[in-house]
Amino acid sequence: MRDYLKISSGLVLISIILLISTQPIYGSPGAQKAFQRANRAYIELAHSAHKRRLRVNWLKVIEKYKDVAQRYPRTKFAPRALYTEGKLYIQLYGYSARKSDLLSAIKIFTTIVKKYPKSSLADDALYKSARIYDNIFKDKLKASYYYRKIIDRYPKGDMVQRAREGINAIHIESIPKRGKKANKLASITHIRQLSDKEYTRVVIGIDRNVPFDTFLMPPDKRHKRPYRLVIDLHNARSSKKYPYRIKSKNGTISQIRVSQYRPDKVRIVLDLRHKVYYNAVPLENPPRIIVDLSAKKKIAKKASVYRSHVKKVRPGTRVKHPMDIPSLARQLSLKVSRIVIDPGHGGKDPGAIGPHGVKEKTVTLGIAKRLAQRLRKEGFKVYLTRSRDVFVPLEERTAFANRKKADLFISIHANAAEDRRLGGVETYFLNLATDASAIRVAARENATTSKSISDLQLIINDLMLNSKINESSKFATYVQRSMIRSLRKKGFKERDLGVKQAPFYVLLGAQMPSILVETSFITNPRECSLLRRKSYQEAIVDGIARGINSYIINTTYAFKGGN
Repeated sequence: MRDYLKISSGLVLISIILLISTQPIYGSPGAQKAFQRANRAYIELAHSAHKRRLRVNWLKVIEKYKDVAQRYPRTKFAPRALYTEGKLYIQLYGYSARKSDLLSAIKIFTTIVKKYPKSSLADDALYKSARIYDNIFKDKLKASYYYRKIIDRYPKGDMVQRAREGINAIHIESIPKRGKKANKLASITHIRQLSDKEYTRVVIGIDRNVPFDTFLMPPDKRHKRPYRLVIDLHNARSSKKYPYRIKSKNGTISQIRVSQYRPDKVRIVLDLRHKVYYNAVPLENPPRIIVDLSAKKKIAKKASVYRSHVKKVRPGTRVKHPMDIPSLARQLSLKVSRIVIDPGHGGKDPGAIGPHGVKEKTVTLGIAKRLAQRLRKEGFKVYLTRSRDVFVPLEERTAFANRKKADLFISIHANAAEDRRLGGVETYFLNLATDASAIRVAARENATTSKSISDLQLIINDLMLNSKINESSKFATYVQRSMIRSLRKKGFKERDLGVKQAPFYVLLGAQMPSILVETSFITNPRECSLLRRKSYQEAIVDGIARGINSYIINTTYAFKGGN
């Protein structure tokens, strides 16, 4: 561990030079000079192996940074000085092996978070503390506390992905190891890529869950290397049958390289065509890691276009359209023209099974096809994630919607419960689950356990900002309301279970308002019988279609200030 923490003089010099040359200068001239004096002392320490052996020399440099923070607390040099002070204590531990040095570092990092919570170094300070507890003190509870603090307080910070990975690693380590396989390394089973010009999803299949790390590397012009995203899988090995390089013709990735970086570590390098923003998420059943890459600025630009081209239409306006079928997309000149419908389950995944062997996958496909036909008549361009009885992995469904640049995503399902008396209709959007029933539904649709759902909530907590939560909530409300109204109008007195939120894999990573509709309970004999009836399916379709229209109209008025 001491060797792990020792910092070579070359690395120290590089880090200090970068700190001096790349950071903007703020605050008083006195603060700037004091900070530079401390940096020079740090460089001198790094140059001399003899000086680094003596504790007193480390403490002298630490004192110089401490002096900057105390004398100039209102300048932006203060958090930088404190952060460097904390790093020095960690490096000193590599020589001293005193845990008190690490505790001093944590105390300083805590001071940064308390006094300078808006500093760009605050989340870095939390991460440093988490790693000390995680790797050195082996206190997983405290490490989790700091990781979660990063996710809660700094969801847009550059440490949030690493914090998520830290929590995932702790979760993996907490799973009891049983049998002969416990000592074996996990294997990569496959790597799939789904992409277009602006968006790419990479799916890394493994035969069991493993901890992993990711980091983005800048281009190296000297060696003609592009931006690279590195994914390190711990306690893993690369399959002999797996290719070393996988070329890619489109998307943000030019090629994927796989290597056995260490005997127990697989390194996967994604060579990128340009700088990207990314999220990496572990999923279960089967175990896999999902990596979403996108140019966020382009996506944000698309969102602004979506709003700027909306036109308000007076209620009751007559529309001229072939066959007198009103096209809402044309009426409102909206950029809501592409809709992806996702029939739940399929192929080897039958979904829930009702009385007399009725399968959810069959019911959802029937409803989805009817809905697609209805929406196409109304002028929308509609895509189905599956149009026949085939298996489509959950992660490929939203990736499909992202590639099609869909404006709305609707996943169709039939509910299930152990109690056959339970019935009703409900609509979900992606968020943290708020009640036990929502967790059960999400666990079933994700084909995982309630325990895994609680872990997934930590992941979703920092992804919510990118998943259009507010728009999805409104979308779900209009669809749920319209479905109940349509069913009751046609004589079906189904129970309104309302709009709920839960962490669904199938909605994860969607770049448009997305909902999951639980049409009725297939395990309820009466509702199962209804789900097979054409009139009932058409009532549900009518409700969803009207809900889409209501969402578009009301969203239009909201954007333009209509009443």
